Amino acid sequence: MAITSSVVARFFEPLKLRLLYCGAEGQFQINLSRRYRPAVVPLRWLLICSCVLLVIGICWDFGHVILTHQESLTIQAELDRVRQQDLDFMAEARREGIDLSAEALKRLPSEVELANQLLEKRTFSWTKFLTELEQTIPPRLGLSSVRLDQAGTTVQLTGTAAALEDITAFTVGLQNHTTFKDPILAQHHVGQNGLVEFDVTVQYRREGT
Repeated sequence: MAITSSVVARFFEPLKLRLLYCGAEGQFQINLSRRYRPAVVPLRWLLICSCVLLVIGICWDFGHVILTHQESLTIQAELDRVRQQDLDFMAEARREGIDLSAEALKRLPSEVELANQLLEKRTFSWTKFLTELEQTIPPRLGLSSVRLDQAGTTVQLTGTAAALEDITAFTVGLQNHTTFKDPILAQHHVGQNGLVEFDVTVQYRREGT
C-alpha cells in the first residue's frame, strides 16, 4: 500500500509544479492606483447633492413632527382646561339648584320660544294694530272677528260686505298698506241677509320684523 502511494505521488508531482507555474504567470492583478475620470464627476456631485437634500428633508420632517407634537400637547391642555371649567360650572349650577341635565337642555329651546312669545304679546300694541287695520276697511264692509296667531304675524279676518267688489277693494287696500302683506281670500258666500260673508288671511308686519 505504501508503494502505491509513492508511485502516485511521483506521477502527479510534475503536473502540480506545472500548474503552480502557470498560475504564477497568469495570476489576477488589481490596480488600486487612483485614476481621474471626468465623466464621473457630474454623477458624483449629483449623488452628493441628493444625499444632502435627503438629510435636509429628514431633518425638516423631524422638526415638523416635533412641532405637531407640541401643538397636540397644547390643544390637549386647553381641552382639559375647558372640561374642568365645565365641571366646575355644572357643580356650581347644582349648588344653586339649576338643572343642567340632558333632559333639561332638550326642553330649553321650547321654554325660550314660549318666553319670547309671552314677551311679544306683552309688547304687542292692539291700538296700533286696529288703527292700521281700520285704514284699509272700505265704507260698505264690516269686520265681525279679528284673530291673531301666537306669533302675532298672521291675522284671520271675518266679516260681511255689500258686494264682492268691496271685498276686492279690501284685499287691495291690505296689499297696498305698509303694515300688511299677502292677503288671501279664503272663502266668501252670500248670506241670508243678502250680504257677502268672507274670511281673509293676511300677514302683519310688526315693528322689528
